[in-house]
Amino acid sequence: MHNPNKPKPDLLAYTIRNNGIETLHYGWVVVLNNDKNILYKKGNPNDAVFLRSCAKPIQAIPLIEENHKIKEVEMAVICGSHSGSKKHLKILRNFMKRFCLKASGLKCSIHYPLDEKERNKLISKNIKPSVLHNNCSGKHLGMLYMCKQKKWDLKTYLSRSHPLQKIILNYVKTLSETSNIKIGTDGCGVPTFSLPIKNIAIMFSTFTKEKCFQQIIRSIKNYPYYMGSKGQIDSEIIATSKKKLISKVGAEGIIIVAFNGNCAAIKIADGSPKIRSFVTLKLLQKLGWLTERDIKGSVLEEVSKGVIKNHAGTIIGKIKSNL
Repeated sequence: MHNPNKPKPDLLAYTIRNNGIETLHYGWVVVLNNDKNILYKKGNPNDAVFLRSCAKPIQAIPLIEENHKIKEVEMAVICGSHSGSKKHLKILRNFMKRFCLKASGLKCSIHYPLDEKERNKLISKNIKPSVLHNNCSGKHLGMLYMCKQKKWDLKTYLSRSHPLQKIILNYVKTLSETSNIKIGTDGCGVPTFSLPIKNIAIMFSTFTKEKCFQQIIRSIKNYPYYMGSKGQIDSEIIATSKKKLISKVGAEGIIIVAFNGNCAAIKIADGSPKIRSFVTLKLLQKLGWLTERDIKGSVLEEVSKGVIKNHAGTIIGKIKSNL
């Protein structure tokens, strides 16, 4: 019997090894123009997926509501999934010093930095990572800062019933134009939202078009490697597009790319970051948002080739697009 609630992703890409198909990668794509009309889709646009870290620019909106004196580079780290490099930690520590915040108040937990050089350095010196190395520590510091400004409870800022989380949920509902939202818990402990992928695209279409959010958008565009890092697909898309596009990834294969009310929302069903990067670039080229000339000589050029190499560096396969 047919289940109308069963997700309906489409085939987005597949991998070939020695002329044989090895893996199939399904998912969803919704592209909207600045009038929020669907230009292109793959999979059922009404299927719900979790935003994960794609929500970070939306979660930062309360910080600009009352003209808080946050620097652009600080806002970029707050909106991003940083790699825990020295430059990221410097911004975070200065932010804490400026606003008298303590790392002990952060509830995002600890993991090794995503930055390979920094991670290896800590391991070689037998140094444990700090909470600031967590790629979500910027977002959590922003939340802590907002709670302090508003005199809200700092210890319960992760709770769904906390005033800050209620405000964020209201922004998600308003910008996405839906109340069809389920709430889960993200890897860093904050509430995360599941909603139809079409409405995720609507949310970022509105977000990039409204003047009131331009402070956040400028921060992301001006500091893409503070929002993420070198080699990270969203940071590289922003940098390569020469600040035309904004982009944000989330865990488990989701990414948004948007500009001036146009938005592409992509979710890889199996969560593969490699396939996400490849499919995203193929889509952006298909749409004309990035051209071969734009990516030539950049990190993205190699990604768009979709080659699969073995440990010896020999090409032994290829990713193929089904867009």
